Amino acid sequence: MKDKKRTTKEFNIWRRIPALKRLTSGLSDWQLRIITVVLFGIIALLVELFVFNYKHWTTLFYKPFSAQSIVAGDGLHLQEDGTYLTSDGEKYLFFTGFSDTVKNAYVEVTRVDELGSDNGSRIRVDFDGSDESHTSLYSMSQRIISSREKRSFYVTFHFYGKAKLISMRMYPANDVNVIANVRFNVPVPLFIYFSRIVLLWAILVFIYFFRPSSILHRIKYLSIKPAWRISILVGFFVINALILLWVNKLNGFYQSENGVNTEQYQELAEAFSAGQLSVLDEPPQALKDLENPYDMSARNEVMEFGEWYFDHAYYNGKYYVYFGVVPAVILYWPYYLLTGEHIHNHTVCYIGILIILAGILLVYDETVKRYARNCSVALWFLLAEFTIVGSYIVYVTKRPDLYSVPIIYAVAFSFMGVWAYMKALPARKKDVGTRLNKMYLVFGSVFMAMIVGCRPQIFPVVLLGVIILRRYCFNLNYLKSRDGVLALVSVFVPMAVIGGLLMVYNARRFGSPFDFGAFYNLTFNDMRKRGWVWDRIPLGTVIYLFHPMNFVPEYPYFGNIYVETRYMGATIWETTYGGIFMSSPFSLFALTSLFYWKKLKKKSTIWMLSVASIAVALLVMVFDTVNSGILARYFFDFSFLWMIAASLSALNLMGLKEIKKSELKNTLIWIFVAIMIFEIIYQCLVFMLDSGDYLMGNRQDLFYHLYYMFGFAM
Repeated sequence: MKDKKRTTKEFNIWRRIPALKRLTSGLSDWQLRIITVVLFGIIALLVELFVFNYKHWTTLFYKPFSAQSIVAGDGLHLQEDGTYLTSDGEKYLFFTGFSDTVKNAYVEVTRVDELGSDNGSRIRVDFDGSDESHTSLYSMSQRIISSREKRSFYVTFHFYGKAKLISMRMYPANDVNVIANVRFNVPVPLFIYFSRIVLLWAILVFIYFFRPSSILHRIKYLSIKPAWRISILVGFFVINALILLWVNKLNGFYQSENGVNTEQYQELAEAFSAGQLSVLDEPPQALKDLENPYDMSARNEVMEFGEWYFDHAYYNGKYYVYFGVVPAVILYWPYYLLTGEHIHNHTVCYIGILIILAGILLVYDETVKRYARNCSVALWFLLAEFTIVGSYIVYVTKRPDLYSVPIIYAVAFSFMGVWAYMKALPARKKDVGTRLNKMYLVFGSVFMAMIVGCRPQIFPVVLLGVIILRRYCFNLNYLKSRDGVLALVSVFVPMAVIGGLLMVYNARRFGSPFDFGAFYNLTFNDMRKRGWVWDRIPLGTVIYLFHPMNFVPEYPYFGNIYVETRYMGATIWETTYGGIFMSSPFSLFALTSLFYWKKLKKKSTIWMLSVASIAVALLVMVFDTVNSGILARYFFDFSFLWMIAASLSALNLMGLKEIKKSELKNTLIWIFVAIMIFEIIYQCLVFMLDSGDYLMGNRQDLFYHLYYMFGFAM
């Protein structure tokens, strides 16, 4: 539909320039939007050509030359075909005699096979030099020359005046043929990265469609017809699912189980099929004879590392699996019974990720229907995507191993449980306090109970269900009614059945219904003696929440954070990326429910759910810190709760009349847009940063592709 007046601010850019105003006067709003999107594509292409490829233009008129003298180390032997055969000696090339000031170099150092074909080599080259200000060689830097990344062949130098000598020390393997083609002052060709163009174009389009004046902020989520709304949900789900499928399949290391410690769910499926609860394999006698088998140093004195089963629970001479049993019961065991083969951990992880995606969409869909009916399409999209990007979902998806399985399913059941409890409420607000949907109550209780069988410390998320159903839980008159009794049965019977089965399972294995066996783990420390130490909490709080990111000057521009502490004792830690408040700044909006509570509590349910999410997140974080340590994957235990709290707080803030009618609304939207762009770019950069996922080492081809894509200034 044409809008001749174009009264909205969305099209100000077209009205301010008279020529554009005349040119577009007969076009509809959507035609203008399409033109804008196309223009952004052109802008992204121009930026690719003239900004990301500025080295091409600054070197366009360089005159290439070769060094007059080349001296090879005794580890490089020149062959008749011009290649060098490597040996044990020094593998360097000295270049002297330069006819001009050295500004850059073309350094093709690649390994070739007998036929002279490139085999995708990556060779480290260290550069040293001397110039008018340095009579002796000084170290400059190093470069990984990747034969499949031609951009890596071009190296920019910054000598003090004229170069006198350049040394290139190489580190290929011995007894291989290496091409060493080096020229100086070579024009850098255009290197077009399609993914870089698409990323920039997507950011520009995102800013355009989610800026305050966008039509998406004027369309209410619930004003869309149900069929179209379902289509949007399905499309959103499919796009995110496909992206995460690519992430899930990216690392070949996780496409099979590597090591007996990662095969525990498969071992449990075999044990269940054989009618027993312990792993079928028997521990070695040397382990049984140890006075303290949980002391790793004592184990290693009498056995090699692989002779005892790492990360298995050991109790009364048997190996057990202490990881939550629910994934084994619902997936691993049935698959084994049906096929006679084992399902891979990465497949199980991806199924759980799909459930999480569905849970996020369903929870926010139901939240808007019940508590924020004026929510716009743009705000709904932002909140859902913030939850996906900020909840460490990408991290656990790219390391889909045994250790991620129970956490993924606990989070999945958390979202599904919250959604089911919301669905149990009457559809109409005026009917609240009358009848509950018993089927959804049963579903909600089953989901919540299964959390205990996956990751028990996340079970306090049931508090969100209590808040959702509080008008029934604390209404004695309702509880005494027939519907109230049926509701109690619907809630407590599933929990009692599942909880009872888990208690029997625990008692049969470890002699106590409340002992899940984690403290009998054969790991780096004796978990039985770890104890509850309050002094661990400050360290965990800083690392998990507040620690700033570690910026570095080259891709991925963020470095791993190593735990430094004066804590006098043993604790378990892995490198991390930075605290949630730093790496996912949207989580800071959760705190508005605490500091702006007098205003936000007017929408009592949203406010209470936000505060409860914060409380449960802190509780889980403290539990993990004291009982387990500081590990990157543990962020997923509670980061999703911070995202829920932040999303509900943002939803609450945007619904306040004093904000909707002021410029503060636009300011908040711009903040949301800026944070989303930051988090997307941040995820792209830290994607290859290893923290227990081994992606950088296993996919160096991808790493160096991204390295040179983002390091365009080298």
